[in-house]
Amino acid sequence: MAIPPFKENKFNHGNTIPIKTIISFFIISYLLIILFSNETSSDSSHAYGNHASCDPEIAPFYIYDLPYRFNGAITSNCRKMHPWNDMCPHVVNRGLGPPLHRPNWYASMQFTVSLIFHARADNHPCRTYDPNLARIFYIPFYLGYYTSSNFLTPNHTIRDIMALDLANHMSQFPTFKRHGGRDHFIVSGRVIWDVMRPKDPKNFYYRGSTRLLSLKEFSNISTLIIERDHVKGNGTQFGIPFPSFFHPKSNAEMTAWQDEVRKSERTHLFSFVGAMRPGNGTMQTLRRELYRQCNSSERCLLIDCNKDPKLCYEPESVIGVMKQANFCLQPPGDSWTRKSVFDSMLAGCIPVFFAEQTAYVQYIWYLPKKREDWSVLISHDKADKVKEILAQMPEKEVEKMREMVIRMIPRVTYAHPNATQTEVGFRDAVDVALIELTKLLDRKSL
Repeated sequence: MAIPPFKENKFNHGNTIPIKTIISFFIISYLLIILFSNETSSDSSHAYGNHASCDPEIAPFYIYDLPYRFNGAITSNCRKMHPWNDMCPHVVNRGLGPPLHRPNWYASMQFTVSLIFHARADNHPCRTYDPNLARIFYIPFYLGYYTSSNFLTPNHTIRDIMALDLANHMSQFPTFKRHGGRDHFIVSGRVIWDVMRPKDPKNFYYRGSTRLLSLKEFSNISTLIIERDHVKGNGTQFGIPFPSFFHPKSNAEMTAWQDEVRKSERTHLFSFVGAMRPGNGTMQTLRRELYRQCNSSERCLLIDCNKDPKLCYEPESVIGVMKQANFCLQPPGDSWTRKSVFDSMLAGCIPVFFAEQTAYVQYIWYLPKKREDWSVLISHDKADKVKEILAQMPEKEVEKMREMVIRMIPRVTYAHPNATQTEVGFRDAVDVALIELTKLLDRKSL
C-alpha cells in the first residue's frame, strides 16, 4: 500500500500550514507504513511457514498440491483400499484412527503412516508455500494405499495406470526436473516389495505389487517406508517407524508418559504378543517355538492373536501387557519388520530380536548404533533358550537398557498433527526424517 502523494495545490502557499495538519499527516503516514509492514510480514510468514519455530537443522520443504485422484480420492474410497479389510475406521482423524479413552491416544493402524506423515507435514513450521524457497520437496501420493487397493488386479497395465499418471504429472514441474527428483521424497505404509514389483513372476510380491518405484522418473527420489530393501535400497530407501498409538500434542504429555512407563511395575520377565503362522519355514518354526516357551512359563505374558484376535487390536491390552514385562519378543512378522517393535518401545519394554533385518538395518535414522544398549539379539540356534538367556541378564544392565528405550520414545513417535512445534517441544519421527533428508541434500550438494 503506497503512501498518498503530497499535493501542493491543496494548500495555500501564501499561508502557514497549521501544526495540527502537519501532525495529522505524519500520524496517518506512520499508521500506513505499519499496515504495509504487517501485510508484508504476513505474506512472508505464509511463504515460509512459522520460520521462528523451524528447527535450524531442517531445510525448508515444499508439499506439492497433487490432484485429488492421487490422495483424497484414494482415502474417500476407503472400503476398497484393502482387498480384505474395511479401512474406513483407520483413515479417520487423518490416519490417526479412532480415538481411545486417553487424550491423544488413537487406534492407529500400521499402514496409515503416509496419512499421518502428510498431516504432520502440513502443519510443520519448516514448510514453505513457495517452491523457490524450498530445498526438499514432498510428493504426498498415498502410494501404499493405492497399491493395496489393487492387490487383486491381475492386469499389470491397469494396476500401473496411477503410477504412470503420477510420473507424467511430476515430470511437468521444473522443480522436479531440476535435480532429477534427487531432492524429492515420498512416503509409503507398505513394505518396499509392494511398491517396487520384482521382475521374476515367481516372486511372492510379483502378483500384487506396483512398479512405481521401478519407473525411471522415480529412480532418484527418496522413499520413506516402513520396511526397505536393506541390500539394494541404500541411498534411496529409508526406514521410518510404524505408527504406534500415542500422538502427543506437547512435551508435557510425552514426559508424563515416559514417567509412567518408568514407574510401571515389571512383574514378568518377558512377553509375546502375536500368533503362530502355518508352514514349516524358518519364521513359522521360530514363532511356534517362542509361543511354546511363553505359554509354558509363569514368567511370560502371552496374547495369542489366533485365539483372541480382537485382543491383539486393542491398544490398551497390548500396551498393558508390554508395560508389565522387562522384555518383549519380536520375531519377524509377515515380513522382516512388525509394528509391535514400536509398540514395545512405547511401553518401555526392551525388544528382543531374532534377525538383524527386523530393526537394526531398517531404521538407521532412529536407533542408537550400539544395539546392545537398548535391545537383545538372539540367534535362531539359541531360540529354544530365550527364558534362560534373558533371566541371566544383570538387573542393573536391564534398568539401563530400559531407560535407553524410554528415552528413544519421542523420536519414534508421530506427534499430533494439530500441535504447533512450540507445543510439541521435542523432535518426533517426522522431524528426524526431515533432519536426515536435509543431511542427505548436504551430502549431495543440492
